[in-house]
Amino acid sequence: MIKRLPVAVVNQIAAGEVVERPVSVAKELIENSLDAGAIRIRVELRGGGAEELTVIDDGDGFLPEDLPLAFASHATSKLSDVHDLEHIGSLGFRGEALASIGAVAKARVQSMRRGGAEGWEVRCEGGVETAPQPCGCPQGTRIEIRDLFYNVPARRRFLKAPHAERARIQQLVSELALARLDVDFTLLSDGKELLRLPRGVTLAERLQQCFGRQLGKGLLPVHREFDGLKVEGVVGEPDLARRDGRLEMTYVNGRMAREKSALHAVRQAYREFLMGGRFPVYVLQVVLPPEQVDVNIHPRKAEVRFVESRKVAGCLHETVRSALQARTLAGGGAAAGAVSEGGVSIRPGMPTARSGFPTESKSLFAPGGAAAGVPDGQPVVAREEPVVVRSSDGAAAESAAVRPNPFRRARGRFLQVMDLYVLIEGDDGLLVVDQHALHERVTYEQLKKQHAARDVQVQRLLVPAVVELTPEEIAWFESVREELAEEGLLVDVFGPNALAVQGMPAVLSRTDPKQLIRALAAGEADSGRSAVGEHIAERFHSMACRGSIMSGDRLTDEEIEELLRVAATLDHPHNCPHGRPTTLTFSSAELERYFRRRC
Repeated sequence: MIKRLPVAVVNQIAAGEVVERPVSVAKELIENSLDAGAIRIRVELRGGGAEELTVIDDGDGFLPEDLPLAFASHATSKLSDVHDLEHIGSLGFRGEALASIGAVAKARVQSMRRGGAEGWEVRCEGGVETAPQPCGCPQGTRIEIRDLFYNVPARRRFLKAPHAERARIQQLVSELALARLDVDFTLLSDGKELLRLPRGVTLAERLQQCFGRQLGKGLLPVHREFDGLKVEGVVGEPDLARRDGRLEMTYVNGRMAREKSALHAVRQAYREFLMGGRFPVYVLQVVLPPEQVDVNIHPRKAEVRFVESRKVAGCLHETVRSALQARTLAGGGAAAGAVSEGGVSIRPGMPTARSGFPTESKSLFAPGGAAAGVPDGQPVVAREEPVVVRSSDGAAAESAAVRPNPFRRARGRFLQVMDLYVLIEGDDGLLVVDQHALHERVTYEQLKKQHAARDVQVQRLLVPAVVELTPEEIAWFESVREELAEEGLLVDVFGPNALAVQGMPAVLSRTDPKQLIRALAAGEADSGRSAVGEHIAERFHSMACRGSIMSGDRLTDEEIEELLRVAATLDHPHNCPHGRPTTLTFSSAELERYFRRRC
């Protein structure tokens, strides 16, 4: 009943763990090149890497007598006995990568040993190898992988579009390049150069080359040595924080890997500097003895385990926290002066009320006037009860609850105070309006109607706004360009790491195009195309906040009148999309009680 599986089946099973998609192949091959001592690595793609993926290096190369074992399972030059697993210093060590790749693709290896006289070539197609043959090639190794999963069509159907697979490989090359500043990396896709990362640059410079120049404005270098442990790299200013954790990168002895306690330690160091839902930007290299870390716990070597995890986490936390605190203290002159002992301060430069009401004599608010004798405490805020529509049997129909629109009963006289609130005389009392919350609701409703009617007005930008993004984000924008255009956002790819915004929805005219693009990009790279319309609509609606009148914006009488006019047409003007109230209502009876005109 029990049978020994054929080698081809064993390799295909192993391939299911090691080779998930083209980026898995690229990772294994590039790590082999780094282990071989290469200082120049060139990656060429066609069809996102599924049609063809080639890695060329100038490393040590294969010995001719080793080539027959190139595609053999569990054949490696990096381990010899079980004790070597306790202090692994190389990126690869399992001896599974080439065997797994050769089982599900058409592979060719050309290699010439450093100082050798001629090159040799070996091929493998679906796990079947050829005998080594002499060939002409430069020093180093060239590995060409074609037609990935050609013999496993079910796996091939799960691959994403070429631009999405290409973006994953670009992200991978960038991540590997950050750990090896002494190596020159080049990435080409369909003949077009995507990355050119020369050796000998600083970590901050390479991070900018990979992920955008905007990172260069807020990177803090760190270097701390502890007992048997060293932490170095760069941490980003809190202002660089993102809505996803893609730029949280930790390396252990040159290997990019995640470890839960280390990740938590760094986030805790940022805790007092970041809002909830924001993730820091950092690249940290942990250097410690190989026997203090176990890398043999994940088939794709994506995770590690520390012997002294609490010590490593503590060192990371201390390193990041010290850098952030030093930054705060360095610029603490103005910040320290801003700290007060509390209380209310009325300054001569306080914004003055203006607009709407007729000019009154200043003596009306003279000291000792009508304000004297007002009791302490807060006025009671009137909350309008919903009008409940009852069904024929008298039961309350909660779903039909309706609240009257207070702006429809306003008398047209208004006053803007502190460039934040608008006071309106209502039908029976006073309305206090938060101008930002109300305009946010107005913008949100307009976006909803335009989205539903597919009648979005587009405002072309005189000068396109260029936004630098990660490769995965660029790929996502490419995949949903048509859907974005339907929503009024016109974008074009502008180089390997940038997007050019050509037009925006007119209703978001106050929005910074770069902020809009980054808000859309956050978390969307993994969204499926089937629901992309809903995702886009949701993101646009959330951008109503940034496209609205802000606190401190001084409005003209015409702008206030237009805001109130549109607010009077809304079905639900009582809250902004985030749930904050737009209006507080004080009835005439409550005002009279407050001023002791009525008991």
